[in-house]
Amino acid sequence: MERRQGRHFTAQEKLTILQEGRQAGATVSEVCRRHQIAATQYYDWERRAKQGALDALAARAHNGRPRPTKEEALQAEVSRLREVVVALTSENVSLKRGAPLV
Repeated sequence: MERRQGRHFTAQEKLTILQEGRQAGATVSEVCRRHQIAATQYYDWERRAKQGALDALAARAHNGRPRPTKEEALQAEVSRLREVVVALTSENVSLKRGAPLV
């Protein structure tokens, strides 16, 4: 059984198609027919484009430095919590031994 290979559009081609669909008087179904794509594909691209625009606009804080990504923020939190666990464990061991706290 042969697997059908889909066409691949570049990011620029996708953006051009989305812009065509946003033109006054153009219908999404007409644009999709012209480019031989499904309407669901068009709307998926549009959803991703909107999310990408939101991400790009929110990427920088007011001070000009990029905001940490969600993953970076979570990794920083994990590191901070590990340091807390080490400190508490050290304190706990010191208390069990009766040694003075440092």
